[in-house]
Amino acid sequence: MIDLAFLPRARVDEVLHLALGPGQEDFVGAIGDMVADPLPTRDFHIAQHDGDIVGFFKIDRDYAPSHDFADPPGWGLRGLLIGAQYQGRGLGRAVLAGLPAYLASQYPSQSLYYLTVNCRNTLANAAYCKAGWQDVGGLYHDGHAGPQHILCMRV
Repeated sequence: MIDLAFLPRARVDEVLHLALGPGQEDFVGAIGDMVADPLPTRDFHIAQHDGDIVGFFKIDRDYAPSHDFADPPGWGLRGLLIGAQYQGRGLGRAVLAGLPAYLASQYPSQSLYYLTVNCRNTLANAAYCKAGWQDVGGLYHDGHAGPQHILCMRV
């Protein structure tokens, strides 16, 4: 069972143990860099399994102004990370399965979310699409590691 929860910025030290797997640095930032994000419009969230924090992600409430493909009411999912030490157990799939209900409960007035996923990250792209995210058909070219698919989800 996966539990998703809000992470106050005063408690970011609780996620610093989450490691990147080999090659993941092209697709997601190191956890220390992600939690150093100073923008107040980015909310931090965690994924817990059996009492352990196994994952992290951010919701960007000011996503559309900096992403011309996003409709203005759209928010962004950023930096979804399952720690390398917890990968291979289906936890990422569980997070994605629980995400729509969690987002609806945390942000009841928000229904449209976007994310970008590197074109080389075929496993993540397939997982997002299987979980209900839809490819909008374009590419985002401002990613630091090459072009990215643009996905959206309504909750």
